[in-house]
Amino acid sequence: MSGHSEDPVQEESKRFFTFFNLSMLLVAITGIEIVIIYVRSFEGLTIITILSACSVIKFIGVMTWFMHLRWDKILNTVLFLMGLVIAAFTYFAVIYMADETPVVEKFAVSPLEQEWKSDSDYKSGDFVKVDENFYISEIDHKSPENFESPISMGDKMVSAWKKVKGIPHQITWKVSTGDLIEINSLKPENPFFHLYHPTETENIEGAKISLLSQNVSAEDFRIKVRSEAFWVDGLNQ
Repeated sequence: MSGHSEDPVQEESKRFFTFFNLSMLLVAITGIEIVIIYVRSFEGLTIITILSACSVIKFIGVMTWFMHLRWDKILNTVLFLMGLVIAAFTYFAVIYMADETPVVEKFAVSPLEQEWKSDSDYKSGDFVKVDENFYISEIDHKSPENFESPISMGDKMVSAWKKVKGIPHQITWKVSTGDLIEINSLKPENPFFHLYHPTETENIEGAKISLLSQNVSAEDFRIKVRSEAFWVDGLNQ
């Protein structure tokens, strides 16, 4: 009588199909990674998350089956994982030591209270103040003598200005380094949130005009900057 309960040929056949199916899964995951990188239909954070998840799945598959750790002694798996942990900590330590701490060099919030003037050039998107009300220009034009006078556009007359709700504010910032900037209001009654990834990560300067419900200053906002290893709260800087 044989001491083995299973047929060796059948066992090898099962292993072959396991390896084959796993290899097809790895090919499919690699295809997904290539499509995500080149199509770029997602935000940067979403892309990084998906690629990280795919890498973990591929790593587990290769380590468990193709490196035969599933059938080896548990000590081999422990030793392999210890080396991986040491390598990971070394990688993050190098990033931490090489990265600079972001510095918010400038952060200002000020209302735009430019009074409307006749015989002046305005562009679409400009804001003006008239009798305690604020208006936005809908077209490029040169203002007439009267604010309410229509503007000639070809064969028709149109209104150049549209009344807006709220007070337009200019928000400006300058940051030494970083790959993500978050600005949000500290007052619930004056909601504001802005999050973006700058195209340049050194000497970042930005500006944004936003309609706010009330007059505010920089002390009413929080600006946070992230680099590879640091997340800095630049409040009131």
